[in-house]
Amino acid sequence: MKRYRYYLIILLIAGLFVVPQLWTQKMILGADALFHYNRFCETAEQIKTGNFSYFISIFGFQQSGRIVNAVYGPLFSYLQGLLVLLAGSWFRYQVLSNFLVFFLAGSSLFKLLTYGKIKEHTALFAAIIFMTTYSINYWVLNQGFTSWGASLLPFCLIPLVDLKNRHFPIVKIAVSMALMTQVHMLTAVMLGLIYFPFFISYARKRWGVALLELVKAMGLYGCLSINVWISLILINTGDQLKMPFINPQMSEKAIDLGGAYWLHYPGILRVLLIVGFLLCLVYWHSVQRFTKQLLIFSGIFFLLSTSIVPWDWLVAHNVPFISLIQFPFRFFTPFTILFLFFFASLAEDLAGKKYLPIILALFSVVSIGQNLRILSSDLNQWGQETLSSKHTFVRASETKARESFYDPDMKKALQAVEKSSPDYLPIYHNDTKNKYVSYEKQILAQQPKFAKTVKNNQLELSWQADKADSVQLPVIIYQNTKLIEDGREINPSSLSNIGVPTIKQQAGKNTIRLRYDPPSYVMIIFAFCGLSWFGTLSWCVYRFFMKAG
Repeated sequence: MKRYRYYLIILLIAGLFVVPQLWTQKMILGADALFHYNRFCETAEQIKTGNFSYFISIFGFQQSGRIVNAVYGPLFSYLQGLLVLLAGSWFRYQVLSNFLVFFLAGSSLFKLLTYGKIKEHTALFAAIIFMTTYSINYWVLNQGFTSWGASLLPFCLIPLVDLKNRHFPIVKIAVSMALMTQVHMLTAVMLGLIYFPFFISYARKRWGVALLELVKAMGLYGCLSINVWISLILINTGDQLKMPFINPQMSEKAIDLGGAYWLHYPGILRVLLIVGFLLCLVYWHSVQRFTKQLLIFSGIFFLLSTSIVPWDWLVAHNVPFISLIQFPFRFFTPFTILFLFFFASLAEDLAGKKYLPIILALFSVVSIGQNLRILSSDLNQWGQETLSSKHTFVRASETKARESFYDPDMKKALQAVEKSSPDYLPIYHNDTKNKYVSYEKQILAQQPKFAKTVKNNQLELSWQADKADSVQLPVIIYQNTKLIEDGREINPSSLSNIGVPTIKQQAGKNTIRLRYDPPSYVMIIFAFCGLSWFGTLSWCVYRFFMKAG
């Protein structure tokens, strides 16, 4: 029971970090807030009403029928939907989600470090510092979803300890990779990059066995994440999607340039980095091989997060996958975790140097104070800055718009403040027009003319027409999207550059239903994925109780 006291401390500190918001009753709406709030409103309403639509949005994103969650953390978005329902307003959801991301971050790093045989008090201090880094505050201050991946990443790094001990944990690695794939794909890619050098180190002198174990882990991973991959394959083979924007000036968001604020959370972090590096150099011969590996591999991620890498050149020359990174500062998250793991391991290796845990303790206390100050400062901006910005539109007065985020009817806020994010829209006619503007004109501006409801897992559009002619519907059409009128499928006479259909309307009342019909094999694959998770988790529970017994 002694170790649970440390989790209680982490719980209390996570609670402390949301006290300023509870005290002031203010919110922080970052650049990504509306995008993710629409995602989670979608899954919350699906759960609430029993009208499920895995692929297209029938409640969020202006009920436009666009695809988002199916290619962006699908299962985790439903867990977030449950959290939204539990909260009952966007203000309470923000407080609850902030608390959870803080608590998960501290708990996961504490678990990783104690699994690596690091003393509890050292692990606790490192966990507290991690809770105050920008890797976690990215969600709190900007609603950047990377923080959810970061908060769970230490849990997923537990297999590194097994690899160090010359054991390949097939199930742990497969579940960790699958979990991260269901949460945040880019973090899953980074997790794989972290595993790679440690696997190489493990596989030396046992390549035959190691490769067989790797194949088994990859097979299980495929079973647990196949819902994501089949969705990506299905959608991308049928449609050309508008992916998140390509940043031609990636270097500007490196941590030594425009992304330097990642080094400022907490402010004491830079001192910790210098102290850890210098101590390792001084006592290099007293430090274990695994600790050195943590420093070296964390250093690689640190370099990747800087402008030393010619990111702009790589993007300009269309090097595969580089454009998906968008911001080099994203590499600072795995660096942060690996470095804190390194520093805690260094304190363990140099157990005779009693000042190392004291340094961590002092740094953790200072980081708490700095984090509270930053949170309070950002909360004070609520009400002082306009909610509107480029491609973000306020449909009511600023006061009414802000009040809507406290309303139990959570759809009001998403109607009061709209953003024309074009991610994952289909692209037709090889069009190069600004997709933000296209979405504004074809979806946002046309909304008031149509009534949209959801019945039997389908989106229903109704409107009155003065005469029989052509009309453009404010919905998005993908390859497997069907438009139904009077029980029969109709084909649009044309599709716009973002897949908005034009059809023939009749004089009087018109009603059209929209649904997404994937091939029948997709549901079989989804069922297989669900059974794979059930079987794997059941095995894990069985093994846990067998060991406990």
